[in-house]
Amino acid sequence: MKLIFALVLVLVCGASGVPARSEAVRWLPVWQAVPTLPAGVPDHVVRTTVDLSAGGSSVRVRLSNLMGIEPVRVERVTVQADGQTRELTFNRSRAVTIRARDEVYSDAVRLPVTKTLEISTHVPGGTPCQARAWNTITSARAYICLVSAVEVAGFSAPGAAVMLGDSITEGYAAGTWPALVDSDHAVLNAGINGNGVVGGDAPMVTRLHRDVLFSREVREVVMLGGINDVQRDVTAADVIAGIRSIRQRCEQAGARFRVGTVTPWRGWPNWSEARERQRQELNAWIRATFPDAIDFDAALRDPADLLRLRPEFDSGDHLHPNADAFGVMARLVRV
Repeated sequence: MKLIFALVLVLVCGASGVPARSEAVRWLPVWQAVPTLPAGVPDHVVRTTVDLSAGGSSVRVRLSNLMGIEPVRVERVTVQADGQTRELTFNRSRAVTIRARDEVYSDAVRLPVTKTLEISTHVPGGTPCQARAWNTITSARAYICLVSAVEVAGFSAPGAAVMLGDSITEGYAAGTWPALVDSDHAVLNAGINGNGVVGGDAPMVTRLHRDVLFSREVREVVMLGGINDVQRDVTAADVIAGIRSIRQRCEQAGARFRVGTVTPWRGWPNWSEARERQRQELNAWIRATFPDAIDFDAALRDPADLLRLRPEFDSGDHLHPNADAFGVMARLVRV
């Protein structure tokens, strides 16, 4: 009898149109700026225009004070796309105070976005703002004030692909190779100038969760690193151990991991034969270990001198590839 009564309740609830519990909203990161040391902004209102790598029907923004040592007050944040403007709230409040070493997400707003989003942050003059400030890297037209990520819901992309690396990935005046990757995924740049895999400040092995695996929607990780470790006389064996750790953590998070060979650098002031042997050992291991390794080294090296960049791909310092090289590198990446 109890079973019959329970079945009747199920049928009645179903017939009455009571909705089932909805699934959690999925948020796809479509732009990010890796936190860096803050600098004071000159104005009370800072407008940052970012180029998104995928679109959606709703938006939320992440503000970062991860590198700050004092709380930061934000009075107002607005977003604009295709002539429509929305004011953001934070836990339903217009203003928010971000604690030192912390970050906050805005509440979601309905706003169809495709390729471009303008974010205006209203803060007291002199507020220390942070995020990578290279215009061509972050696609910012001006300063970036605290904005460290843009995420969208209602997206059609299969997920996000994060490019993890050093200055060669982060880019410079000639642009970036991640920005040129042709993919159905949202492509994010997580390169940092001077970054090592295991050596130096905030190496890739320690910042992986913060800058790469911060979202469940990250499906692909492409890593290019090791040259700064080699310059610091970190052994190839230690770099290899770091790459193994990063690979394991990516796969545990459900993200496919790919790695690229380290590009030629003879002619750079820190080059030496001993350090070159470490680069060669590292590249040999990458090629032997990863069947799908991305051979940036083979694509960019000079046939007349395999330890140098091809002259047409050299930015002039013999370490950093130029814009033409970035195009070649991007075409090698399939995510």
